Amino acid sequence: MNRVVNILTVFLICFTCVSLGSATERDICQAPCGRSTVWWEFNVFELKLIASNDPGYALWRGQFDKESLDMQIDVETSDGKKIVKGKILMIGGRVMATQGPVTEPGYELDALDAAVLEQQLVFRLLAEAQPNGPPEIQGVHSIDLKDEKTGIQFATPSAEGYIAPPWHASGAIRVIATDVIEYQLTLTSTVQEESAGTGREHVENLSGRLSKVASAKIDDTMHLDGWDLFGVGVQIRKKANATAFDYSAAPATTTYKTVADIRKKLAQDDYPGEADPSKNFTGFWKKNCKQAFGLQIMPYGTDGKYSVTFCGPGGCGEQGKDGRNTFITKGPDYKVINESEIKVRGAEDWDTYYRCTKDTHPVLKYENQ
Repeated sequence: MNRVVNILTVFLICFTCVSLGSATERDICQAPCGRSTVWWEFNVFELKLIASNDPGYALWRGQFDKESLDMQIDVETSDGKKIVKGKILMIGGRVMATQGPVTEPGYELDALDAAVLEQQLVFRLLAEAQPNGPPEIQGVHSIDLKDEKTGIQFATPSAEGYIAPPWHASGAIRVIATDVIEYQLTLTSTVQEESAGTGREHVENLSGRLSKVASAKIDDTMHLDGWDLFGVGVQIRKKANATAFDYSAAPATTTYKTVADIRKKLAQDDYPGEADPSKNFTGFWKKNCKQAFGLQIMPYGTDGKYSVTFCGPGGCGEQGKDGRNTFITKGPDYKVINESEIKVRGAEDWDTYYRCTKDTHPVLKYENQ
């Protein structure tokens, strides 16, 4: 359902700080949670990760483009014996392409998440060490960060990372040229062993380079022969009598020859439909009114559009951001039967939704609650 939230958007803006301990012990984050910094202006990166007690490594070289929501990453991993190489593309934030044995079938998005999460962590640590960025660095800037109480949390729509306190980061930032820096970070933290109920020291060595390019958009004429393609977003999967919602990658059902073909299809999918003043779809819609989840449909803007947002017992997404903004009528993902029944395009077929109430904020709970 959610075609607006995409992994690149989260890569650019989503990292938060989290405090541990009781309510009276929690520290308030020093910087506003989720706020981007000048370090996020770097859109070309190289990152090598070596973890303690691991003979291998992971190396990512990539770039991302804020305007087109494109990302391209060269991946190299080693288990200490064999080196594996491949490439990952994210086109328009919604179609993923892979080349080489760098993904696991059924978990393709994990390979991209790994790079995104680690680079988020680097940006966060660099911002903690030098909030105003490279302009205030002369030559080499040493890093020595410690926190006994506050952890670091960072996430994509499909994965999350967390550095629990106490943690310690040391290293250096070196200015190579204008808008080019190199860094080396050693991050020490404690990882809880669930089976033993105790913690063990974990050390990550993070090193790399950051720079900028005016545009990192993938060339529209690029051919996709030899690439495996996946649609990325909320996948709706039916299992027996249950429906599972999972943000992941699924094999593309459309054949694309070039990147331009993908952009054309995404533009078609984004067509909002046509305004229809004779109908009002406001309300809460479900496939079965006994379910504890469904679609919140609310007026959005002044031109007759609606925001269509998925909701469950844990709450709803943010109106206008975490869903579709559409007229519904004649939209590519909707078939209007009447004001109380619509069909919504699912992962495999069209799903029928019924308006269970005109209340857009009903209490959602499972039948046994």
